[in-house]
Amino acid sequence: MTNSTTNRLTELRNLMKKNEIDYYFIPARDEHNDEYLPSCWERRAFISGFTGSAGDVLVGLDSAYLWTDPRYFIQADEELDKANFQLMRQQQGMAAPIHDWLHKNAAHKRVATDPKLISPNEKKLWEAALVDVGGSLVSLDGNLVDALWDDQPARESNPIILLDEQYNGQSTEQKLTALRAALAKHDATAHALNLLDAIAWLFNIRGTDIEYNPLAISYALITQENATLFINEHQVSDAIKSLLTAQGITIQPYEDFASALRNNKQTTLIESTTASWWMEQNLAGSTVVHEPSPITLMKAVKNSTEQQGMREAHRRDGLALCHLFHWLRANWRDQTELSVADKVTELRAKDDHFRGPSFSTISAYAAHGAIPHYFVTPASDIALGDDTLFLIDSGGQYFEGTTDVTRVVHLGTPSADHIHHYTLVLKGHLALRGTLFPHGTCGEQLNALAHRPMWNEGLDFGHGTGHGVGCYLCVHEGPQRISGAYTHAPLVPGMIVSNEPGLYFEGKHGIRIENLLLIVEKISVKDSETGHGPFYGFEDLTLYPYERALIDKNSLSSQEIDQVNNYHERVYATLHNDLPKEIQNWLKSATAPL
Repeated sequence: MTNSTTNRLTELRNLMKKNEIDYYFIPARDEHNDEYLPSCWERRAFISGFTGSAGDVLVGLDSAYLWTDPRYFIQADEELDKANFQLMRQQQGMAAPIHDWLHKNAAHKRVATDPKLISPNEKKLWEAALVDVGGSLVSLDGNLVDALWDDQPARESNPIILLDEQYNGQSTEQKLTALRAALAKHDATAHALNLLDAIAWLFNIRGTDIEYNPLAISYALITQENATLFINEHQVSDAIKSLLTAQGITIQPYEDFASALRNNKQTTLIESTTASWWMEQNLAGSTVVHEPSPITLMKAVKNSTEQQGMREAHRRDGLALCHLFHWLRANWRDQTELSVADKVTELRAKDDHFRGPSFSTISAYAAHGAIPHYFVTPASDIALGDDTLFLIDSGGQYFEGTTDVTRVVHLGTPSADHIHHYTLVLKGHLALRGTLFPHGTCGEQLNALAHRPMWNEGLDFGHGTGHGVGCYLCVHEGPQRISGAYTHAPLVPGMIVSNEPGLYFEGKHGIRIENLLLIVEKISVKDSETGHGPFYGFEDLTLYPYERALIDKNSLSSQEIDQVNNYHERVYATLHNDLPKEIQNWLKSATAPL
């Protein structure tokens, strides 16, 4: 790794000198703000060797830095070439954010980046930090990493499909009507889009250009009169093109988006946190409105068809999980982390509605479980054993919806610590699941519920408690989430969030329990004796039992025991008729009352 990163940094610094810049910023993102980057846009990984999904690089003429968050500290320590890169740990009281670091360390310096990879908000923040100390932020045409990446893969450009209305519950025409009405409320007459999940949702299309996410690389420009999809035209069959055209949609080449922005003279809404500086530059002839995209909330609140689809996707997924863990208990002695990760995909793929994994499976035994986002490779793969915990976090894409589930098992006899730690995590999981909350509540107001059992013992976890989930779209979506960070996004019926507290003991083991939850109304205003509300709560979508051998029943309240028993009863009732007799019997035992 040292030789490859040294050579690449040398080449990059030569290009920086030619462009008369002192620092070059390489974020872990692409022009569409994708969570999972296509291989052609894995620029941060190419230059640094760090493969975690979150983390940004800043390269100076004689130094280089990687900023990442607590989820990736262990991975970064293992993957970074410390002779060339300094790890900047993004955590309270540790490394300053990049713009603050630049303010202190880049006086009178020229800092450059690819404007397609930085948002208008970031541009404004960085520019202010630099100008204040006599520095400047420079927009470069083209990407310097691309210029030195000789074997850079080609961009994916695969055929799209139209998702049938039986799965999405709303036509593109209906969505466009609602979007245009929402734009009018912002005094905007156009909306420029770079987010692929927003485009896929709006046009009811799905693709395979992005690993794990059913998306097609594209842009869109919506006006009150026209809706244009910018995509490589060979990706759209004649039949699909005719269907889209009939709904008032024009297809144009992907590369024409920039000129369309330049020619657009309308008042155009872009999202300042997710659009790119490059888009803003090309809209110089327009009046630009910086507001959250109306699509984000429209997409997050699932309609009744999507809600039912998500229930069905989780029923199908639950069956695959039953097959997996029944198989694992009989065959673990011959398995490794990698073979189990392959097996869960193999079992899901037996369902003809399965479209692929929704993210890279985290199959983590022993100390690997303490890395929240561990990615198993042939080099890191280890055999399973019966002396500690095995964590598997996996998910599937189905026509009906998207799943994400984490379970922890012990294949031998768990220790008292294993049981105690698992039970603490379960108590946090149940506390969030069982709460009711009034209209207007945001995820940050519920976050402490999942942490409290661990806080009481001086323990905690560093990742968010819950994220939004799409419907046969991205496994991570907003605006809703449950974490300590302020979202100012109220949780409303129809939204889906994960519930995944955990505990991680470096060098030993990790525990995380994750279900997906649908937000539903529980108590109406008229049923509240004080006239408040409505009050909302959660419905478990995930259907797979908790690990009985790791539960200390004596540490659970009667209410918590009832929660577990009621959930297990529902899991068995929903799944058992579609399982072979042997697995039925096993599931009955796994879901028996505590």
